[in-house]
Amino acid sequence: MLLAIAVAHSYLLLYTADGVRQPLLSDRVTVLVEDLLVNHRARPMFIFVFGYGLAQLALRRRRGGDSWGAVRGLVRRRGLWLLLLGVLHVALLFYDVLTMYGIASLVLAGTLTWSDARLLRALRFALIGVAVAFAGYGIFSATEGFSLVIGPRSPIFSPSDRILEWLRMALFMTWQVVPGVLLGIWAARRRILEDPQLHRELLTRVAVVGLGVSIAGGLPYALMDAGFWREPTALVAAVAAVVNGVAGYVGGVGAAASIGLAVLYLPVPAHPLVVAVQALGQRSLTFYLFQSVAFVGLMAPFTLGLGGEVRYLGAAGIALGTWLLSVAGAYWLHRAGHRGPAESLLRRLSRS
Repeated sequence: MLLAIAVAHSYLLLYTADGVRQPLLSDRVTVLVEDLLVNHRARPMFIFVFGYGLAQLALRRRRGGDSWGAVRGLVRRRGLWLLLLGVLHVALLFYDVLTMYGIASLVLAGTLTWSDARLLRALRFALIGVAVAFAGYGIFSATEGFSLVIGPRSPIFSPSDRILEWLRMALFMTWQVVPGVLLGIWAARRRILEDPQLHRELLTRVAVVGLGVSIAGGLPYALMDAGFWREPTALVAAVAAVVNGVAGYVGGVGAAASIGLAVLYLPVPAHPLVVAVQALGQRSLTFYLFQSVAFVGLMAPFTLGLGGEVRYLGAAGIALGTWLLSVAGAYWLHRAGHRGPAESLLRRLSRS
């Protein structure tokens, strides 16, 4: 998930020192692959796992003797601090998703005690909201058009522009959080990812259908965005954007299921690379923030300025390198027996 987020965010830092840079074939192919595998896919996967983790936290604290009231209070405190950290992050460094998870924790803490039937009813209504949000996004995409031309500036370098863009996206992204969190809570109650052997058939079905729908549903939009489908009509572009968003949501859950299946084939005891990736997941907040610092340090015009030198493929390479460095850093912290600094800070602030 952090690799997918890194790739998506790295494109935001592309610019030219003067004039414009027209896209090459490598740019188009890179964006096509990113749209099919990352764009609108990484976030739903992250949201689902976030909801899964909320339920795990709640169940663990309940087994420790905490009341449901105490559990909800803890989740809301963590949510409030995530929201504040996210606002600080977007003000100082980068676009942000932490605030969405903070809002989800504040608003959805009460759903941890809902019955399965109530969760699923709410999930159906929330999915309608997601479809409506994607419809709005589709209309916006159609009117904005598609272009891979790299211009002389990026709004991410201006704090005011960055905050305005984040506010615009927050209105859209908040809707995405709700169904994924609800589905994650439902799945965690059944330990679907912890006990994949017992749920192999379900995981296989969800992975195959989810990833298949994701690629098939996202292909028209990806072809438009990458410039292989030239000048689609506004209606076709809008429909393609809506279908891509909904298909991507399905694909995010399918990707999570595929990881659950992969666990069945991992070596025991785990290979050091598996342990390192697991360590990164346990410190995802720390290294999410690290990615932002690394990108600004490497790519901004007031630092090393690589964002003005590379294209889409080069930006993806920088994202991959940053992620590999994150894996190494997380493994070092794991071997040293340390939590991630951001995780430790969040625990202290939320008194958990």
